[in-house]
Amino acid sequence: MNDEVGEPISDARGWSGAELAEKKWITHLSAVETSALYEMADGLPVDDSGWLGFDSRHIMNPVAGKLLQTASDELAEGKGFVLLRGLDANDIERLRRVFWIIGNGIGEPVMQNAKGEILSIIADRFAGAERGVDTRGYESNDELRFHCDGGDCIGMSCVRQAPEGGRNGLVSLFAVYNEILANHPQHLDVLMQGYPLYSRKEKGDSESTKNLGKVQQTRIPVFAWHEGRMSTWLNIQLAELAAQVSGQAFSGAERDALACVETIANRPDMQLTFKQEPGDVIFINNLAVMHRREKYHDAQDEAQKRMLYRMWINLHRSQPVTAQHAALRRGIRGPRPLIAAA
Repeated sequence: MNDEVGEPISDARGWSGAELAEKKWITHLSAVETSALYEMADGLPVDDSGWLGFDSRHIMNPVAGKLLQTASDELAEGKGFVLLRGLDANDIERLRRVFWIIGNGIGEPVMQNAKGEILSIIADRFAGAERGVDTRGYESNDELRFHCDGGDCIGMSCVRQAPEGGRNGLVSLFAVYNEILANHPQHLDVLMQGYPLYSRKEKGDSESTKNLGKVQQTRIPVFAWHEGRMSTWLNIQLAELAAQVSGQAFSGAERDALACVETIANRPDMQLTFKQEPGDVIFINNLAVMHRREKYHDAQDEAQKRMLYRMWINLHRSQPVTAQHAALRRGIRGPRPLIAAA
């Protein structure tokens, strides 16, 4: 691979939603593959406190190993995301174990919040009430605009879906780059310089002592090149919040460049839209693909409310990237690694 500045990305990373919609992009697990994953999951320590120091290679079987290697290759060098379908969501504990096996099979989990969680729960904790700027998006039912997260990849395993809304969208930032390069090149310099990032204040975050979170002064480039490889990253809302909280408004060029990216990303021909089904496991390369989620309306019955498991991981075969993007792999500092209960 040799990506050159100013040259389009012509391989599988530069996919468009319209192109993928015509192809088989979901990995439907065979009975043999699901059995192999369940066998590994059942081999984990009974108490999840023993998972952190447990080497899953001791229970790796050939079928699961081949599946996870293929998934890893697709994340690192292919379209930048993998959706596995066919797991049973009725056995919640077993699904949680399989999700942990898959995540650890392709990468190393990192902390994703100030509590130190490396496996967390996605659910609406506000019941539709208004939330502040420091509320994490995955803890609400709000619309989440296109963004990337921490670590090389974000993983989500669906336990229950909302009866209304909650559709997902993915867009290749390599494809967005190709579109800007071809039709809006005036924005490239600004996007290569990037934007400061707003870090939300969380309960238990000892590094944030003010009422609001803080603005990281280092600019995170949307498009960057390092050792012949291009990487990408953007969180649209956190870029806007950084300008708002710091009092340093965007320049006209910065505002227009960000609007251009979001407009392209939201085009129906550019994004791939779908809704995770119960049992689905998806991993998305944050240095290649942005994701979003529509607002959803939850079930009234507490036992039927939308719920997913969530992980941030660094791929076992992480590629060298520019220092600003590499820093995102650290995740969020917490007191100690924690695994969320079912």
